[in-house]
Amino acid sequence: MITNENLIPIKKFHPIQLKVFFTMTTLYTFYFAVNYNLGPATKYIQDAFNISSQRFGILFTVFTIIFALGQFVAGYLGDRFSPKKMMLIGATGGIISNFLFGMSGSLTYFTLFWGLNALFLSFGWSPGCSILFNWLPESKWGTFMGIYNAFSFMGGVIVYPLAGFAITHFGWRAAFFIPPVLLLLWTLVFSKNVTDAPEDLGFEVEWKTHKTGRKDKSQNQGQNKSENDQAAIGLNDYLKVLKHPTMNLIYVSAICSQFVRWGLVNWVVKILIEPVSSGGYGLSLVLSAAIASAMHWGGAFFSILMGYISDVVFKGQRWQVIFTGFLVSGFTLLIMYRYNSNIMSVKYGLQLLVLILFVAGGCIQGLQAPIFNLPGDILGSRLGGTGVGITNGWSYIGASLSGIALGWLLDSYGLMSGILLMAFVSIIGAVFILIVRR
Repeated sequence: MITNENLIPIKKFHPIQLKVFFTMTTLYTFYFAVNYNLGPATKYIQDAFNISSQRFGILFTVFTIIFALGQFVAGYLGDRFSPKKMMLIGATGGIISNFLFGMSGSLTYFTLFWGLNALFLSFGWSPGCSILFNWLPESKWGTFMGIYNAFSFMGGVIVYPLAGFAITHFGWRAAFFIPPVLLLLWTLVFSKNVTDAPEDLGFEVEWKTHKTGRKDKSQNQGQNKSENDQAAIGLNDYLKVLKHPTMNLIYVSAICSQFVRWGLVNWVVKILIEPVSSGGYGLSLVLSAAIASAMHWGGAFFSILMGYISDVVFKGQRWQVIFTGFLVSGFTLLIMYRYNSNIMSVKYGLQLLVLILFVAGGCIQGLQAPIFNLPGDILGSRLGGTGVGITNGWSYIGASLSGIALGWLLDSYGLMSGILLMAFVSIIGAVFILIVRR
């Protein structure tokens, strides 16, 4: 049995830290292989079952609402019990749900199994953040959160072309049979190589100097560290995080970010596929999927960049890079709205469209890294996972509107109306994070 007396100290980075971090991060990457696969299949399911965009948007809204509700408790349960077990349950449930979705044949069953998928996949992000907070020094949280966030978008980079190929050659159902295999294989690797904290493997880390957030360091210097570390997470802790005044402003900003992020993830492939006469770009599925994947390449790039800058340049201050990310995304989407498919008629128009989605989608997704560092910065590693879960829960309430609301808007006012709305929501998110300035 491992006790505090026989822990092995880690004073600098140890290979086991990187092994645990990247194994956990890669598992979450493959979570998106059974999430982003619906976007490329959307038009083909709609055509096969004669489902309008507004009705099909129910799937996106159900997913994000259930995902949000799951997030509200996932971080808390991970902090209270075991983040590793939460991630294992989530991965297993996501695999099963995708297979059931692929075997379904009506909007009712699609909605049921996609909602079930949402519940299980909600068990991934915030417990993963708890593992990150436990295993890595606070001074590096921004950089490693950026890498963690970047790898999550690599799931989109992988699954968009993979799903596009599978649909083209085997039909839309293949998009829900092939990607889950990737998640299954890595779930097995994760189960053997990851623990909740260094202490579970007999290590002690010297940077665990506090557990209740940067602002509370001076108040906790006289407390017994090991006793503080082992304090049970209770309902009062949860309510404290839920009502925290600064966190409430962060929740609003996160709502805006996820509305735009999931608006692009859910609808941009459809916009690119639809004919020019309908307000789209008239591109093939394979080309549209490849272009849309630029959002996730951008998300990976800007996640690492924003996380690193927040650590090295701003010394743990996150609001500057979040504010910039919102504004850049918003103004780039305004350019896409202004020129629409006319972009394709100029020299290097295709490359310009790729760049627009790389920047707009990349910035709005990349700023997730510094946003989800804020709970750890403010609440500390003890309640950081709980804070991440509640933040993500609120954010997916916003994301849920990108389903039915944007579906209705696209049907009623044209495809570019959705791009315009997402641009304005990005700017609103910038305003709220400017108020926070943390």
